[in-house]
Amino acid sequence: MTRSRTADPGAFRDAMRQWATGVAVVTTRDAGGPRGTTVNSLVSVSLDPPTLLISLKRAGRTEEVIRRTGVFTVNVLTAGQRALAERFARSLPPGGGGFAGVAHRPSPHGAGPELVGSAAVLTCRATREVEVADHTLVVAEVTAVRPLSDGPREPLVYVHRHYRSGAVG
Repeated sequence: MTRSRTADPGAFRDAMRQWATGVAVVTTRDAGGPRGTTVNSLVSVSLDPPTLLISLKRAGRTEEVIRRTGVFTVNVLTAGQRALAERFARSLPPGGGGFAGVAHRPSPHGAGPELVGSAAVLTCRATREVEVADHTLVVAEVTAVRPLSDGPREPLVYVHRHYRSGAVG
């Protein structure tokens, strides 16, 4: 069987820069402390039961803890949380060091920390993992949602290699 040709990675990257996405920080924790990473690959899969999918770089600290514990928190960011997106997009020190100075609270459901000020907070239990290239796709059941008590907020979006605010209509 002959291998099919794939698109040029640089051209693919440039094309995907045209696609605006929301931004979230996925958090989890184990005995070593909390971990977190910024994601823009977050997809609602099903409403019944509530299910989502995230894509995590394989062998990252957050991905490793989620594989072991099976639980995580999705913190959907607002336009005012750009600094958090940038912070958690970098490689952070192991344990709680990456959370120093970040307003957060423990998850009442035993998952990752909840970032104060997030537009929405979803507690998740991983149900399936699929390795694709250098990432792991994690399918998860949403076990709890922190409701928005003060209404919709302007979301943080990522497009053209920049964080921007998105208007809520």
